[in-house]
Amino acid sequence: MKIALSGYYGFDNAGDEALLAAITGAIKKHNPNVDFVVFSGNPARTMSAHNIKSVYYLNPAKVLGELVQSDLLISGGGSIFQDVTSGRSLPYYISVVALAKFLKKPVIFYAQGVGPINRSLSKFLMRKIANKVDMITLRDDDSRRLLHDIGVTCPPQIITADPVFTLKTSRAEHETAERLLASHCTRGKIIGVAVRKWDLLYSYQKSLAQVLDKLAADGFEILFVPFHWPDDVKEAQTVMSFMSHQAGIINEHLNTASLLALSGKFHLMIGMRLHALIFAASQETVFAGISYDPKIDGFLKLYDARPLSLEPEKMLLEIDALLNNDSLRDSIIKRSVYMRDKAEENAVLALSLLKGQLVTETQA
Repeated sequence: MKIALSGYYGFDNAGDEALLAAITGAIKKHNPNVDFVVFSGNPARTMSAHNIKSVYYLNPAKVLGELVQSDLLISGGGSIFQDVTSGRSLPYYISVVALAKFLKKPVIFYAQGVGPINRSLSKFLMRKIANKVDMITLRDDDSRRLLHDIGVTCPPQIITADPVFTLKTSRAEHETAERLLASHCTRGKIIGVAVRKWDLLYSYQKSLAQVLDKLAADGFEILFVPFHWPDDVKEAQTVMSFMSHQAGIINEHLNTASLLALSGKFHLMIGMRLHALIFAASQETVFAGISYDPKIDGFLKLYDARPLSLEPEKMLLEIDALLNNDSLRDSIIKRSVYMRDKAEENAVLALSLLKGQLVTETQA
């Protein structure tokens, strides 16, 4: 039994690499006999990091050959069906789906966060191809509404949760995280910060710097963590350049397990990267999100939270409220247990397609 995986893999994005580990791990948990092949931007890196067969995602002959030999295509998870970061991304990923359906292979959109989709061509392709897949699982209700609005109505659409919630950390990984923190910090109260470059939201940089300065003055240590190394390092350095207090930065490539364990050591995680927030939530760490994309808003909504204000005075008040809410961590733990259970459903639903057991939304 062989499953092909199509997604933003092999590009050193911690969130997407965590998704790959979570998807394959969850499926292996339910069926250890499954083999995988990944369509990757860097097959050698993917094989080294995940010990999974990989082929170059832009090699049509190899992609076709692997699909012919596969029993199922998993498309996702993550946010691959959007056209904001690139106009070429969505047509590529949907073309892989179209090819699989042409070969009469079952296809599942696996815990997708869909959108934004603004271009007429993107909407047409989604409507044309997505209506032919066998099942769609989504990580938030906003994605389901978007699909409905552009005319995707045929396959079962089931709200689950991001696969990363199924990942677990070992004692050794926590010890590694402790050693890493000890090399960058000297006190116990650490605020992790995960930023990314986004040209339309550059104004957040000075506001965040002012707030981090105030938190540093109150005794917190500030540590920037790149979730897409090395791209995020430069953005972190830009924010740090506006600060008067000293802050640290982990300027090295960390694997998924290290980042996950590290996320559990912070007093608070302030994140622009979606998976910085998901890592924090899964590790029972209080988090605050800076929104550059609807997917951030959608995730925060799951925890009855809203994005931070970009006005420094308001942002500081909002963060102080989080830091002084003694019951917040308990509510995060409770919600994350639910999210972990929902995330497990993705693997069960995917494997049901291999057995020909289509599950309707009402049955799920």
